[in-house]
Amino acid sequence: MAWFKNLRVDEALGPTTGTGRVAVSKVLLGILVAECLLILWWGLQQRSRMIQYPFLVAAVFLGWMVPQLLGLTQNPYLPPGALPKTILMAILCLGAVYLGYTINPRPARLFWWRFDEHRLLVGSVVMSLLGAFFFFQVSRLAASVTAVHSGAWTGPITIYVFFSQLLTIGLVIAIILHLSKPRWQTLLIIVFDLSFYLDRIVIHGRRDAMVELGLIILMAFWFHRRWLPSRWFIIAGLVGGSLFINSIGDYRATMLAEDRSSWSGAGLQEILSIDFVGNLNKIIEGEAASADLYNAAMDIEAADRLAVFDFWLTLWNQVVGSFVPGQWVGHDVKNSLMLDLGVKGYEHFGYAQQRGSTSTGLSDAFRSFWFFGAIKFFLAALIMSRWYQAGVNGNIVAQMILMLIISDSLHLVTHSSTRFYMGFIELAAFLLPLLLFARSKPIRARLMRGRIGKRRALVSGLG
Repeated sequence: MAWFKNLRVDEALGPTTGTGRVAVSKVLLGILVAECLLILWWGLQQRSRMIQYPFLVAAVFLGWMVPQLLGLTQNPYLPPGALPKTILMAILCLGAVYLGYTINPRPARLFWWRFDEHRLLVGSVVMSLLGAFFFFQVSRLAASVTAVHSGAWTGPITIYVFFSQLLTIGLVIAIILHLSKPRWQTLLIIVFDLSFYLDRIVIHGRRDAMVELGLIILMAFWFHRRWLPSRWFIIAGLVGGSLFINSIGDYRATMLAEDRSSWSGAGLQEILSIDFVGNLNKIIEGEAASADLYNAAMDIEAADRLAVFDFWLTLWNQVVGSFVPGQWVGHDVKNSLMLDLGVKGYEHFGYAQQRGSTSTGLSDAFRSFWFFGAIKFFLAALIMSRWYQAGVNGNIVAQMILMLIISDSLHLVTHSSTRFYMGFIELAAFLLPLLLFARSKPIRARLMRGRIGKRRALVSGLG
């Protein structure tokens, strides 16, 4: 690893004085903002691109990450070089997303099957009922577990979270069936599932649930009705979403009672009294904490100084953490299976991460392969491109996978890469048995050329 220790970017990032570092950071931030705007402009050129991965990632970068990075330019406690390296990593990762998505768009060749609608309906009912039970258990235990473990969930609630995904699978199947052939049974399933989602979004202010539900609905209407809202509606939604997400703490404080689990009784008037614009300005001006990107900057600087990288073995630790039950095999056995992946920023610099904050996918990628860790974003975009091309050409399974993985794909930016890649393992465990049960014909991938030039349609769907 000696060559890594000598491969430093501090000299390339400019002067070592505080003023010089701020100037370099602002130049890099200008490049990042320009990159975000160019990708958003690319998305607005065609309406279908507004639900595709590069557009969504650029929106998250611009609306969530950039305000925090701007705030960190006012932070005097960051180690020299930490912020410029973090912004440079962001530029590389966002560019990798666009390149991976557009480099060679071809449809995935898996799961071109036909399905029995009645069996899919039965599967949707079973998944929704099971998922609803676990959804309820998570809601019931969330506040107490958070208080006891300082935000780090452990024990039975992690199992409940894992199985609560069944409700989302049931909802997605019901929406696809309903848009293909409206019927009262699928409508009832949708209303039932939405009641759990709306409780999590409206009362508990869960950002991931809000984004996931919105994108599921938009993708479903695009795939089955070729309908999307106007560009101005999407732009307004992005602006409003940025204001809401950056005021989520105030929103939750308004909507939740003292027990942090039940509704406080607050209504629209109390919500509108929140200073959404002011909260965003405080983040930009450095008056409010930018904990997530602060964590990322410290982790990136520590990894660069020590040249200690995990080479993506974090994925193994996540597999062990998710699928090896410590309650059954013993926590000592479970911990022995996990790998020691070196120090993080808070260990090297001696600071504690704020409760509930993340280190972002930038830190996760950098800690794996230095700046080359942007490959994680490139591969994710390539995968999303393949599934989108299959889904838009009528592959029902590809549509399901996209709608179910889209929230995890954005967590690649806000949290880490492991949730996205682990999501496919979890989907295989839940979705594949149902698809095999509902399949009405043998596996088939017959390509047909239609009247739309070079575009190919694959035989798949409901039967």
